[in-house]
Amino acid sequence: MILGIDGGGSRSCAVLADETGQVLGRGTSGPGNYHNLGVEAVKANLAEAVRQAWRRADLAPRRADAAFFGLGSIVCQEDRDVIHGIAEELEIAPKDAIGVDHDLRVALAGGLAGRPGIVLIAGTGSSCYGRTEDARCWRAGGWGPVLDDRGSGYDLGRRAMIAAVRDFDGRGEPTVLRQRVLDVLGLDDMQKIMFRVDGQGLSRREIAALACMVTAAAEQGDAVARAIIHEGADQLALMIRTVADALFADGDEPVRVTTAGGLMQAGPVVAHPLHEAVARRAPRCRIEEPVLPPELGAVMLARELLGLPPEESVVRQLAQSTGDAGLPVTQEPLPAPHFEPSRARVQ
Repeated sequence: MILGIDGGGSRSCAVLADETGQVLGRGTSGPGNYHNLGVEAVKANLAEAVRQAWRRADLAPRRADAAFFGLGSIVCQEDRDVIHGIAEELEIAPKDAIGVDHDLRVALAGGLAGRPGIVLIAGTGSSCYGRTEDARCWRAGGWGPVLDDRGSGYDLGRRAMIAAVRDFDGRGEPTVLRQRVLDVLGLDDMQKIMFRVDGQGLSRREIAALACMVTAAAEQGDAVARAIIHEGADQLALMIRTVADALFADGDEPVRVTTAGGLMQAGPVVAHPLHEAVARRAPRCRIEEPVLPPELGAVMLARELLGLPPEESVVRQLAQSTGDAGLPVTQEPLPAPHFEPSRARVQ
């Protein structure tokens, strides 16, 4: 048995499969970023996702033959060691059959079915990663909300609040986001927003959830919301171009690009600006629909730990199994804005 685990800023997903690619069970739980939640919380989330996968396969939990973790908190070797230690403590797989890397790695493995290319993740955060046939790799973005995360759900949510206060004090253009931000945050006066944000505090995930409000306003024609999305798309395209220049500068062949993350599920309101920005900034790059979701990319990488090649029949079986096991081919969308009733009112 093989386990593939994908964990980002909003959720963790574990998939149990056999060596042929037949998906047997799936489990989901809370976020997998231990930088944000801490080691113990992520350990509990990963344990729950794996437990659910075994239960839904109607099998008693035991050590899998191999497991691969692709988590948003993996940046350096110290991070890999932390997650590897968690997996060992939970007895998820033998020590020498546990693989750990960032969520970009599993998203690329799934999205392009093991082929070289680039993956762009735009969900709670944003980042971009490429890998060549000879295993050279490069990453752009992914530096977190303070230093980066341009074009992410967090970035769109933060910019919505900025647009709201600038409309209120006269520096910005009029936008429906002004009132909608107040409504979602449960405020009756813009003067109270500083305490709501700084005093009571908004988590990264809560701010990212406001992106749904931006995409809805853009679909309804709000010029400010559209500008926020277009500027974000341009930053995402810049990431793609940077990775393409680092890895695929030589040659004339098109560079395959796949996408992952909840923001990518917003539809044409995000997809069209992104495609336009990529065509302008990185004309050799071609965005393709993902073949498999990241958690199944993790399954493919777990197979490699056992010396099993990424055969076409396995990819086909994994793709067919998504429906059989209730697995979505695309990632879950960003959560709708939701806050504790005592702190906010949602309309």
